Formats: sequence, structure tokens, C-alpha cells
Amino acid sequence: MTQEQKAVLEAGGFGVEEAMQRFMNSEQLWIKFLKKFKADTSFGDLVKAMEEKNATKAFEASHTLKGITGNLALTEFNRLVGEQTEYLRGTEINFEAAEAMMPQLKEVYEKTLKIINEVCGE
Repeated sequence: MTQEQKAVLEAGGFGVEEAMQRFMNSEQLWIKFLKKFKADTSFGDLVKAMEEKNATKAFEASHTLKGITGNLALTEFNRLVGEQTEYLRGTEINFEAAEAMMPQLKEVYEKTLKIINEVCGE
């Protein structure tokens, strides 16, 4: 990975140094899993659950995304989805606040996919 690619990733909210720690300093392994992220259905599941006003399914999808984005060091995305997960957790659910985050989450999701395509290829 070039310095320019690393700069693009970092500017896009990817934690490159954190990822290298998680992936045993293997850029190839990290890139492999970033490419797999593009095929993951969790974001689509979250969108569907929100549209259906299903807080339980929304929590499950949001929580799954929180884990995936954390493991991949998608720092910005992880912070946002982590906040949303807390709105959907437990008995004090604030579905409206979680729902209000969807435009911002969609923007970060799309930006993340664009950066993965740009840096890692199709």
C-alpha cells in the first residue's frame, strides 16, 4: 500500500495503524477483509429494519455493524454506528434518535465503499 493510499484511508476515517495491529501488520489481509465488507448485508438489514420501524432488528443490525467496523478499524463509521447502537439498546430505546442518524450513516457507508473501491480495487 502506498503512502498516498494510506493517506486516503486515514482521511476517510480508516484507522490504518489500528488495522495493522489487528491484522498482524498484513496489509494484504486487511485489504482482503475490506473487500469482503462490500458484500456484507448488515447495512441493508439496518436500512430495512429502520424502514419497518423494527427496533429489535435495527439493534441487531447496528450492533453487528459496530463489531464489523470496529474489527476493520473503520473508525468514523464505528463511532457513528456505536452511538446508534446505544440508542437502540435495552429498555430505554430512543428509536427516533437512531432513525435520525440514518442519513449520516448512509453517507459514511457510501464514502467507505467508495474509498475501499478506490484503494483496494473491485
